Amino acid sequence: MAKKRAVSHSEEDPGSDDASSPAKKQRRPKEEEPPSTPDRSTTNNNDNEPRSPHAINTAGKTAECGIIKRIYVENFMCHGKLTIDLCNNVNFIHGQNGSGKSAILAALQICLGAGARRTHRARNLKDLVRKEGNANYAKVQVTLLNKGPDAFRHDVYGDTITIERTISLGTVSNPYKLYGADDPKGNGKPKSTKRKDLDLLLDQLNIQVENPVAVLDQEEAKKFLMGRPEDKYIFFAKATDLERMDVHYASVVDSINELDVNSAKMGSNIEPMSVNVRKLEHEVKQFQYLDDLQIKVSQENAKFAWSLYTKHQHTLDDENSVSSCHVFYSFMH
Repeated sequence: MAKKRAVSHSEEDPGSDDASSPAKKQRRPKEEEPPSTPDRSTTNNNDNEPRSPHAINTAGKTAECGIIKRIYVENFMCHGKLTIDLCNNVNFIHGQNGSGKSAILAALQICLGAGARRTHRARNLKDLVRKEGNANYAKVQVTLLNKGPDAFRHDVYGDTITIERTISLGTVSNPYKLYGADDPKGNGKPKSTKRKDLDLLLDQLNIQVENPVAVLDQEEAKKFLMGRPEDKYIFFAKATDLERMDVHYASVVDSINELDVNSAKMGSNIEPMSVNVRKLEHEVKQFQYLDDLQIKVSQENAKFAWSLYTKHQHTLDDENSVSSCHVFYSFMH
């Protein structure tokens, strides 16, 4: 499973009286575990041997794919044009209230497939287009590393993949574009424009923009810290991916129920169709019997014609024989 580095984010609500800096997160020291034999189905130092679809990076080795290298926004929320280059480790983005820190996180979510409501900044994508300057579109780009054994179609995209999403006020569609390392700024023809390829990329690199543990904005943090027990359970379900599995399970159950209903309908229609098939088979056999009779009639007619021919031939032969005898008798006398 590829390791990723998320953009750190801190911002108070506009107009808030609390001007204190956000608390620093401290990591709990990892407990030492006894060395164990690595599972060859998930870890493998030999590139020639088969690997699982989501291999685990070797301990102590820096992740080579899924790391955010660059974020570019244009006419997005409060930003006219902004480019942020990130390092491979932890990144801190700081600034005053209203300077656009949340816009960077929202751009990351939008570009990687999240909806506008998930950002808690707008009800639809068109509301994210910058109001100043009469802009009629917004563009966001996110560049990810794509190296190592876990890389996504490295032969097609190369060492980096740039995902671009355009939001237009004049059209309904908001297409995705995927560019390779040969075109990191998306100036040429994209490698793909299909949402399916983006989903495969996110699945390969294990990027979950809907998971609050992966992307934690202010609203989700408030629900976790000050929300009701029900909100905390929803947070837990999203963080552990139980919500997605529950939705997938419900979808499978609905599909099974639909198949059962269709099977019952088809079963009720089978008997009338079977009766109709047997009736048609009987009619086909009758037509085949009539065809056989027609063939036999033709054969009998041919035999009858040949019999008449044979009879007349014998009659002519007899007449010729009698005439010959009469001539011979006359000659003798």
